[in-house]
Amino acid sequence: LDVYPAEPDGNGDYFLNSLNPWAEDLRSLKNIILTPHIGGSTEEAQSAIGIEVSEALVRYVNEGTTLGAVNMPEVKLRSLTVEEPNHVRVVYIHHNVPGVLRKGKNPLCHTVILADSNGSVNEILSDHNVDKQTTDSRGEVAYLMADISNVNTHEIKDLYESLESLSSRIMTRVLY
Repeated sequence: LDVYPAEPDGNGDYFLNSLNPWAEDLRSLKNIILTPHIGGSTEEAQSAIGIEVSEALVRYVNEGTTLGAVNMPEVKLRSLTVEEPNHVRVVYIHHNVPGVLRKGKNPLCHTVILADSNGSVNEILSDHNVDKQTTDSRGEVAYLMADISNVNTHEIKDLYESLESLSSRIMTRVLY
């Protein structure tokens, strides 16, 4: 049972006769479970939500993963490992417009797509081997995640600055 004329409003001993005159009768029944109407308001639910949100933030910070996000496209790649030296994960969050990933002729409409005067994402990444790549979009925002190999540490700053210079950019992260 989870809807009452007078709802419990805080943590503690919810179902007392002072809240509803029949609360004690309900509490004595063996075949009923009493919960607050808003299940997310329980101590256990709040604890679980806190853990879930903090784990999602750690995954985003460490891996760039956005699974479960409500305001971002959901993207995930397997984690980089120590067995993959000189690998970099590029996270490129950008405006969801045509031509951001490549520059060239669109075979479907026979027009030239000019992504940006500074090039395109794939042109910037083309000096490296793209081992894994995924992209997704939600509304006006798109999210690209790519793992590239054979990246020397002195190239990371140039890679980051090249992506940052694109007009489609919302945010760039390079994880290594």
